[in-house]
This record gives sequence, structure tokens and C-alpha cells, in this order.
Amino acid sequence: MSWEAVVVALDDGELLRSRVSLYRHPLAGRPILWHIVNALAAVDPGPARVTVLHRAGVPLAAGDDWPPVRFVGAEDGEHAHALRSLVAAEGPRLVVDGAAPLLSPPTLARLLRAADAGVATLLDGNEHTARIAVAGDGDALAAADDPRMPRGAARVAPTAAAELLRVVDRHTLAEASVATHDRLVRQHESGGVSFLLPATTWVDVDVRIGADTVIYPGVVLEGATSIGSECVIGPHSRVLESTIGRGVELRGWNYVTRTSLRNHAILEPYERRGVD
Repeated sequence: MSWEAVVVALDDGELLRSRVSLYRHPLAGRPILWHIVNALAAVDPGPARVTVLHRAGVPLAAGDDWPPVRFVGAEDGEHAHALRSLVAAEGPRLVVDGAAPLLSPPTLARLLRAADAGVATLLDGNEHTARIAVAGDGDALAAADDPRMPRGAARVAPTAAAELLRVVDRHTLAEASVATHDRLVRQHESGGVSFLLPATTWVDVDVRIGADTVIYPGVVLEGATSIGSECVIGPHSRVLESTIGRGVELRGWNYVTRTSLRNHAILEPYERRGVD
């Protein structure tokens, strides 16, 4: 099956009270928009193309390590027309809200399969607002005044209720952070990592942790950090963009940034390593 996706990034982010675009705000170490694009790229089979439709006055760009994506700007008053133009072709199209960073590949794949029988949608609980995600034949979506609100669409349930969360302000951004944290902790636990008090820790999405490593309360792991197996990361330690070897022990309140620690190294409490 060949399909294309359009990510709608048209919210002005007024409620965030920020000079930074809503879609560029960080969530677990990556911009909100990255989470959407990454989820789309992880659907099997992957999309033939991913397009991000954004406000012309708010330019967006992908990082070097992002999945392939193109950006199309639309002027105010032309948003619906621009979206219809992007989906108006025969074949499956998936329209996704760029402010819904918790959407998962299984949910998106199920939505695409449901679209084989017609237009299918995920709802955020309000019939009168644009859908979190809509899938269907491109021509059918383009026939609606707004492809995000087609009539008669079949409803598809998400894999988890949290996937329907839209980031619109600081509070919903915090809620998305909590949900992402819980998801990442469970992934690491399934790989053999122990968190002694997981609610007090923070783990970015690019962090890698080896099996049989123990994470104490208050630990913060950020950026592209790699921690080997059989490590002990002591309480209230912060590790940023670093490589920690196998069997390393941080005994607590350590600050390690942009550096490497050899296998079986031991840092006494309050020791710092690396360069800010």
C-alpha cells in the first residue's frame, strides 16, 4: 500500500505565550513536530511522502537526523484550500494534527486500514472541532470543505487514550511530558532497566540504557546519552549528551555532560565530569 501523510501545523500557539512556535517546543528532548513525523515514519509500510502544512509566517524546518519531510507554507485565509490541494489525489491519505505528539504508529496503521472501507477518523471528544487524525482516499477528503472534518467518517479508537491529547498551552504540554515519560520508562523497563522511583526521574527520547542498569530517584538523563549495562546511576545525578560505559557507578549528585566514562568507572558523590 502506498500512502501519503499531511501534518497540519497551523495553530498559532497563542495560549503558550511564547516566541517559539508551538511545534518547535521541546518534548522529551525533541520538538513536538518531530514526534509526529517520527511516528508516521515508523508505520509499516512507511509513507511515500510526509508533508507539513504550516502558517506562512511561522517557518518550520527539519533537523538533519529527521525522517524525510517537506514543508509547505499557507497564508492566513488559505489554510483549508491549501490542505485540500495537498490531499487531492487518488490513493490513501492520512491527515494528522501536528499538536498531537502522542499518536503512536499502531494507532496510525489501524486508522489507515480502517480507511480501506471509507473515511476513518480519531476524535478528541468534540464533534465540532477538527479531528486528531483522518484517513481516506485523497479525493474523498478533498471533497470536504475542510479535510480535517469530513462527514460520515467511521471512528477508530486509539491504542491509548493519551494519544488524543493536543498540546495547546503550558498545562497540556506538561501533560504530554508526563505521558511521554511514562511511555519511555516502560520501554526501558521492558529492556531490563530498573527505576527505583520512576515518577521522580526524567529520560529523554534519545537516551539508550543497557540491561541490568539501576536508576535511582531524582536522576535526569538528557539528549543522545548512552548508558551501558550493569550501571548504577545514583540519586539526583544529571547526565547530558554523554556516553557511560558498562558497569559504571555514579554514587549520587553527579553532573556529567558531553563526555565519556570508561567501563567500571566510579564517581564519588558530587563529582562533575565534562564541559558545559
